[in-house]
Amino acid sequence: MNRKDFLQQTALAGLGFVGGLTLQNSFFRQNPGSDTAKNWAWVTDTGGSTDEWKSRLGKLKSSGIDAILPSGNFESIIPAAQEMDIEVHAWKVCLQRGGDAWAHENHPEWFMLNRKGESSLDKPAYVDYYKWLCPSREPVHEYVLNEVDELLQYAELKSIHLDYIRYPDVILPVALQPKYGIEQDQEYPQYDYCYCEVCRAKFEDQQGIDPLDIKKPAKHQAWLEYRYDQVTTLVNKIALKVHAQNKDLTAAVFPTPDIARSLVRQNWPDWDLDALLPMQYNNFYNKGVSWIAEAARQCRVELPATTPVYSGLYIPEMDENQLTKAYENAMTGGAAGVSLFTDTAMSEGHWTAFNNIIKKE
Repeated sequence: MNRKDFLQQTALAGLGFVGGLTLQNSFFRQNPGSDTAKNWAWVTDTGGSTDEWKSRLGKLKSSGIDAILPSGNFESIIPAAQEMDIEVHAWKVCLQRGGDAWAHENHPEWFMLNRKGESSLDKPAYVDYYKWLCPSREPVHEYVLNEVDELLQYAELKSIHLDYIRYPDVILPVALQPKYGIEQDQEYPQYDYCYCEVCRAKFEDQQGIDPLDIKKPAKHQAWLEYRYDQVTTLVNKIALKVHAQNKDLTAAVFPTPDIARSLVRQNWPDWDLDALLPMQYNNFYNKGVSWIAEAARQCRVELPATTPVYSGLYIPEMDENQLTKAYENAMTGGAAGVSLFTDTAMSEGHWTAFNNIIKKE
């Protein structure tokens, strides 16, 4: 289901206010690739008092950061960010629920099953925290939307920022496979999600076939699109809620539309987002930093001209020179700025290089 179809259906069904789905905030009216860049940082280690955050954010602001993405401690962070003139966007993990003990205990049926019938709750792929809620289930939608409601109580937030809004990696990025001692030359059943009873019943009702009876699921377009649409529907429900409160919706997504669709069933060009932060972590794909320009261009091809892209950069694998070149490549590819993962991964040398390249803009 594409964005236009979703909006038409939800409007007819009376699901909520759709007038707010336009780009209502001047924050996102910047032209992608314009001379005025905006730069972000995902921030970790979010504990600390407001005074401690004033010191931390003062350094970020002086180094060229305009927006931060914390996952909590908003009571302390927001006052400090307001004083430093830095925007705060709530970093919200959505479907990956490795640490959600309440859901583990109370709703084990909500978790995705792979093609072998194994629950991601009991036998997660790759790492122990890879326990994933199924986006085909309406109670899961309600659960996530209620959490979004809680974040919307913070009036000062600029956006709700969605992360892990996808399926588990059916194929890991190529550079990560050796780290887990695996080789994925094709889609394998233990990494292919979701085949729970809800997914199977809904798809069979639509297409007349049980997904488990599909001989080549990796090539079955209807089954691929069914899963794209489950995530898209959830995202666009969140968009209706967020936009009705005059806030914006952003997301961390896989680096290009094709990679997102093929590796994690994430068709983000159909999402009603106000800005995207694609994780263009070049080293994950055995690419040099020059690849970031091409990745940014591919994003721009499938997005409206008014939707900015901020290239996500993976700092732990970059030296100062690579960071400078990564920034330049992102802007060459049409990005409106970059987002650093993370602020705590930045060395003094990184900050100096980043500040220097910002001043050249």
